[in-house]
This record gives sequence, C-alpha cells and structure tokens, in this order.
Amino acid sequence: MQAPIPVANLPFPGRAHPTADRLKSDLARPRDYRYSPIDFGHGVVTGNRTKLRRFNRGKRLLQIPTDLSGKRILNIGSWDGYWALGFTRRGGAVTCLDRWDDPAFEQFQRVKRHFACDWSVQRMDVQDLEPDTLGSFDVVFCAGALYQLRYPLATLERLPHVTKRLLIPETVGMIPAAHGHFPMIAFCPSDKNAMAAGRHWRISRAATVSWMREALLAAGCVRIKMQHTPSFAWLKKLATNQPQHGRIIAHAYPD
Repeated sequence: MQAPIPVANLPFPGRAHPTADRLKSDLARPRDYRYSPIDFGHGVVTGNRTKLRRFNRGKRLLQIPTDLSGKRILNIGSWDGYWALGFTRRGGAVTCLDRWDDPAFEQFQRVKRHFACDWSVQRMDVQDLEPDTLGSFDVVFCAGALYQLRYPLATLERLPHVTKRLLIPETVGMIPAAHGHFPMIAFCPSDKNAMAAGRHWRISRAATVSWMREALLAAGCVRIKMQHTPSFAWLKKLATNQPQHGRIIAHAYPD
C-alpha cells in the first residue's frame, strides 16, 4: 500500500490565489487521505507526478468509450470519484458504489460538490449487488476492487447480470514462475492477513490472465477481450523465484 500523500506535496501554485488557498485548506482535511490526481482548477491538482503518470497510462490502457451520452454507468469501487468524474465528462449517468471509510467518503463528497456531479450514491458492498437492487447498466466499471474481496469469483459472477453492454474489470494480475497459462488465483483470507504477508501482499488474491478469462466466461460473459496483461512478464519471471504482479484489464460482453 502506498504511503499517504502529505498535503505539502500537492502541487499548488507558488503565487497566492484566494480560491486556491480555500481549496488547499479544504483538501488538507483529512490529512491522511490518499488522493487521486484530480484537477480542481486554479492550479490545484491533488496527488503527485508519479500518480498522475500512472493514472494517465491507466486511462489509455482501459480504452473507455469516449462518448457515453445517454448511457447508465455503474462505477464499482468509486473511492474518491476520479473515474466517476471521467464518466460524467463523457456524458454518462453515473451510479457510484463503494463501502467507503469515512475519510474517503468525505473526499468523495467534496469532489461531487466541487464539480456539481449528479451522481447516484450507493454506500453498499458489491457482494450485495443484485439486478433488483439498482437495475442494469450499459457499462459496469470495476477497477482496483476484485483483489480486495474475499470471494472475487462470487462477486464477479454478479456483474454480468447488471451489465447490458460492456463490463470492464481491472485488477492485479499474478505472474507465476511457471504454469502461467493455468487459471490460478492467490489465496488470502483478509486484508489484515495480506498486510501481514509483508512484501508479498501485492499478489494476495491476484489472478493469472487465464483465471480472469475463465472466470468471466463462468460468470456468463460470451466474449472477452484482454485489453492489457501484466507488462514485462518474462523479465519479471527471471527476476526472482517469487510470484510477481502486474495489471489485468478486460472488456467483457454479456451477450
């Protein structure tokens, strides 16, 4: 897990600006929050250059449709609203779903107010998601969430039932030293146990590309396109005898 980003590291402009000063003061609460790179205007951009570079790369790899006008979007794991804001700017009607701890929800609400976003907010566990609960969506986006769940397959099986057109899962991928073609997923009973695993916690509940493909098929998707698989996989296999990790992005279609 990344260390919290101090407010002092936020790239505020050197010259004082009343609106920027108010934003800076507002964003200083809570101080331990891990910001996404959100541009609030007036030179106020949260996060840091490393995170901005990573998010920009992620946007390219995700290949999210540029025009979502008239589409219903379900953003699972909305966190601070970064991706929901992007969907809104593409014209989508966004429903945000997350369990949110209090600091994260405070930042999410701040983003929602600042950009006047008309989001539907569902503070619930994705494992409780049912078609009768929220209806169906044209696009379901689930980034950085599956590997935090105790039962990722059981959750993944729910998603096609609320997806009309496109499901986009993004998660941590496992790079084993051998047998990477086999549908494997790392076991970890809880986040606490994952952290206790020390430097290997990043692969907790990580899946091979084959597992992701087979799981989506088992969940009911009929067509799957792997948009991105872990980079430098062969090089990482040579680096150590421990499983390595990268990111997996898929576009899955329920019919």
